Amino acid sequence: MNVERGSTLVHCSYHKCLTVYYGRVMRAVFNRCLWWSGGFRHYDSHLADFYEGFPSDRISSINNRILDFDRIRPFRITRFIRDPRDLLVSGYFYHRRGAEAWTRIGNPTDADWYRANGVVPEGMRGTGVSFADYLASLPPEEGLLAELEFRAAHFESMARWPDRHPDMLTLRYEDVVDRPVAAVGDLLRFQRLSTVERALGVLFARRHAWRPSRKDAHVRDPRPGQWRRYFTPRVRGVVDARYGALIRQLGYPID
Repeated sequence: MNVERGSTLVHCSYHKCLTVYYGRVMRAVFNRCLWWSGGFRHYDSHLADFYEGFPSDRISSINNRILDFDRIRPFRITRFIRDPRDLLVSGYFYHRRGAEAWTRIGNPTDADWYRANGVVPEGMRGTGVSFADYLASLPPEEGLLAELEFRAAHFESMARWPDRHPDMLTLRYEDVVDRPVAAVGDLLRFQRLSTVERALGVLFARRHAWRPSRKDAHVRDPRPGQWRRYFTPRVRGVVDARYGALIRQLGYPID
């Protein structure tokens, strides 16, 4: 196949920003159809595992981290970004139901959450409860603020990415949800994949795209702008004060 083997191909995103969708497409292409290619591997937020493993992967992905670009050169990096306020709402509902094992660890330490790059909220430290149980015990306003604490390292990493780079392609969550097949096609072309790899990618992008008629336990509601429904004036004030600059940096309107 006509493949540029010299570049490290990495996809970087954020928890609740189409990680499952991207993974379904890439696993279908590289781990099922083209299993001899080196394969696709998602590292969650485990940076140490990523640096150890990425040279063996055809394509890697990692969430919630800023990378050491010198360590992975030459590279072609694709990124998904999403309004931090919608990440906050989506994460709150997802974590409250204990959808992943780390959210059900009682009395977690920072080490327990390294794979998620999460910050243990101050109010739950030493209580013996899990993140899921802690969020379920709080009113929604307090739960969203606890989720905001959890997200601190995610948002900090988000702010450190360059706005533009010739070897990086950034796509917005809203655009991918609106036109998933075209967006994945853009991504695959940017990665300079072969004709066969791109054709398979588009095929599986269409197959796995969300639609209202499809039941998917992982997807609660993919529509953007939900923060307007769930933010109280207090939550909005805290988010604007801490992350207003980040929201503007990413090109989202603050109001």
